[in-house]
Amino acid sequence: MAQYIIRLDDLCHYSNLEKWNRFFDLFDQYGIKPIIAAIPANRDPKLICCGPYNSDYWGLLRRLQSLGYIMGMHGLDHVYVSKDSGMFKFNKRSEFAGLPLSIQSQKLAASASMFDKEGINVKIFVAPAHSLDHSTLQALKRVTRIRIISDGLLPFPYKRMGFGWLPNQLNEAETREKGVWTFNYHPETCSDEAFTQLKHFIENHHTAFTPLNKLRYHPYRFEQMLTEKYLIYKRCFYEFIKSIWQGAKIYVPVYHKP
Repeated sequence: MAQYIIRLDDLCHYSNLEKWNRFFDLFDQYGIKPIIAAIPANRDPKLICCGPYNSDYWGLLRRLQSLGYIMGMHGLDHVYVSKDSGMFKFNKRSEFAGLPLSIQSQKLAASASMFDKEGINVKIFVAPAHSLDHSTLQALKRVTRIRIISDGLLPFPYKRMGFGWLPNQLNEAETREKGVWTFNYHPETCSDEAFTQLKHFIENHHTAFTPLNKLRYHPYRFEQMLTEKYLIYKRCFYEFIKSIWQGAKIYVPVYHKP
């Protein structure tokens, strides 16, 4: 039987809370405890324009935490400073991947300090743009208490490099027969149609959403490494073909009357 988890990305001081509250109300109705990927010091222009500055941002996080929501560290400022796609080769942009260990450590320490100061117990790291590298992991071990990463493609949680990995595979809710599946939503850009689909899914499957403390983390062996590499490069190939298809110029001859 499949188990489901849901993650909401990009909660920051400038979030449009009207868009977020419909998710919160839905989860509270069914007792679902999502992962909240929160940005402590957002400087991303695309997120700054989403709504007015919320002076009660930290109070909101504390209220969500008191309800049992899982707090995730979504970087420091959500500004992409490199074109490194990191371990999962998902996007060619990153707040962390490709930067020196010392700089990554400084950024993560600053983020952790802000959460600690406000009484927010961040348990999970959520890399902006899914981009992190081995230095990111080393820095997390050095300067934070976080030992769970929300990323990966395998159909179950696993242990690797001193961390528990909670794969983040799907952008919308889908029925699966087995495994553990994370649905990743961005409330700021989620359409009404996608939200309605999620609502109907939860109405029918809310008992299959599982608390994080009930998850079993599997060993990451050679077989799992090969499977994940295959999934990574399969997606890379698909994206490459899609880019060629979208960028193809079709020659249409123009005929002139004599």
